[in-house]
Amino acid sequence: MSSRNQVTPSIDLFVCRYHQHWRERGYSAYAWPAQESHLRLFAAFLLGQNITDAASVTHLTLAVFRRWLFENPSKRARPRAATTINRVLGTVRALFKYLRKEGLIQDDPADRIEYMHEPDRLPREILSPTEAALIIETPNTRTLLGYRDRTILEVLYATGVRKRELLNLRVSDVNIEDQLLRINGGKGGRDRVVPLTGIACSYLQNYVSEIRLRLLRSNPHTALFISLEASPLGRTTLDDLVGKYARLAGVGKRVTPHVWRHTCATHLVRNRASLRHVQEMLGHRALTTTERYLHLTITDLKDAHRRFHPRERGSKR
Repeated sequence: MSSRNQVTPSIDLFVCRYHQHWRERGYSAYAWPAQESHLRLFAAFLLGQNITDAASVTHLTLAVFRRWLFENPSKRARPRAATTINRVLGTVRALFKYLRKEGLIQDDPADRIEYMHEPDRLPREILSPTEAALIIETPNTRTLLGYRDRTILEVLYATGVRKRELLNLRVSDVNIEDQLLRINGGKGGRDRVVPLTGIACSYLQNYVSEIRLRLLRSNPHTALFISLEASPLGRTTLDDLVGKYARLAGVGKRVTPHVWRHTCATHLVRNRASLRHVQEMLGHRALTTTERYLHLTITDLKDAHRRFHPRERGSKR
């Protein structure tokens, strides 16, 4: 953050130190711009309140900031959603927690911060097992990129890994013998180990031992999935290939890497996997986040009941 953004020296200094802490903890560099944007927004609010020092921020200040976020539109002139406001508040809370831990402030005004209520939202697009199979079997595995893409789809469906997590995978994260995949630097900087399906493991083994080496040529990359130019796969490339195979398979849904994450979780829950196991696999901090997939299966059950129960099928409303 720079002075041209009208950030007060004290706040600016604290944010710089927090950024250094962020990097030392090994948090994702891709997540920092959003964090910085949240803190810049908070600094602008403080400037409007004539508050020039983090130590002067109180619980009341943050309550006013919460209301300010709700009442003032974003740069796109749109009201901020509860989820957006909560992300900003979460960043501010993390900052003050750090400042208190480092002894830079005496009291933490954000320790009892109140978040906005977020409506329970179920994933909009979920692939059926048939649709998932159709998409996965679409790539031409007789080509280098086709085999790579088939491997990526198998891994997405097998693990429910996030897009950024998949792009961060290294060859050393694959354990073929135990059929495990290590996820480094997940959301919140948390690592985890997830199981692979047998077929995903088979494709990974062939990809690593043959296909990747042919794509890699002489470039010394450690990234697991690489492009035709022998460089680590990019976010746009991943989005494009996932969407492309859905279209080629004739699946009339907007499919993204996150749709594969939702699909993996939903299919596990439908087949009676433990919510705790699914929580651990997806890397959710709270079980309540995972429970939305249980709600989704209940919605399916209600729909099936409405369509197939004799008293429902023959009733007139």
